[in-house]
Amino acid sequence: MSEKPLFAVSEGTTYHAPFINELAEYPKADVHGIGLWEFKLEGDRDAERSAALADAGLSATFCFPLTPGIFTGNGHFAHPKDAAARLQMLKESVKRFSVFNPVAVCILAGAPQGGDSTDSRRRVVAAFKEVIDVAKDAGVKLALEVISPGSAGSLVQTIPQAADLIADAGGEGTIGVLLDNWHIADEPLENIREYIDVIAGIQVCDRAPGNPGRFDRALPGQGVLPVEGVIRTAHDAGYRGWYELEIFSDDGTFGEPLPDPMWQWPTARLLDEGKAAFDSVYAAATAPRATVAD
Repeated sequence: MSEKPLFAVSEGTTYHAPFINELAEYPKADVHGIGLWEFKLEGDRDAERSAALADAGLSATFCFPLTPGIFTGNGHFAHPKDAAARLQMLKESVKRFSVFNPVAVCILAGAPQGGDSTDSRRRVVAAFKEVIDVAKDAGVKLALEVISPGSAGSLVQTIPQAADLIADAGGEGTIGVLLDNWHIADEPLENIREYIDVIAGIQVCDRAPGNPGRFDRALPGQGVLPVEGVIRTAHDAGYRGWYELEIFSDDGTFGEPLPDPMWQWPTARLLDEGKAAFDSVYAAATAPRATVAD
């Protein structure tokens, strides 16, 4: 029997569920971590919320600020547009999340601006240096997510690109790399093995056949992505960190509503089915493999 993994669910999965409901429902589904999204943390009650998380037996995992980078990308986190305003908000968010003692606060490089990747990357590196200083002062780790290029493009499309940007910003020891198997579908699995020491976390989902876009994800093992291969490669390389279920299933919030979107499912159903799907894939990925006799 494979060992029990650290399993969390991103609030992006239970997108419309209030925080107070998630506190009740996540533990019932044998979920032990929650990826906080700042838009759900209204009001000045973070110390109270942190205590409630502890009481519920939940750890804060990969937490998303209102604006995780100075440039916008595809879909989420589109406002404000001004890079300086976004940087200031991000720094405030890093300090705010520190009360939850998260595994990491998520940051994004975003999309190249005006078609100039070189200048855009330079500006991101400079901004991340400021965020690193804030994170160190707050005692918080950061996680830079690899993002596949959509219509707007992406400055960090691969694990090596993420590692290079972290090094250029002087972020070794403060910034890790966050993988989402949606965004690394075309990444050689060898890159996971080679960079395993800097992998901060792994988000899991799947892509249904004929999937039209980023907001129509499937549960792990119910689509065409190499979810099992990602987990097996990371596990065999020694990864024992958090796995976080992140499902976007648009009900019209970001575009044309899907038929039977998971964002409209009862929270308990989505958590139960998501946990069962992940457990099945994880068990297959980590099961001992038979060897061929000579």
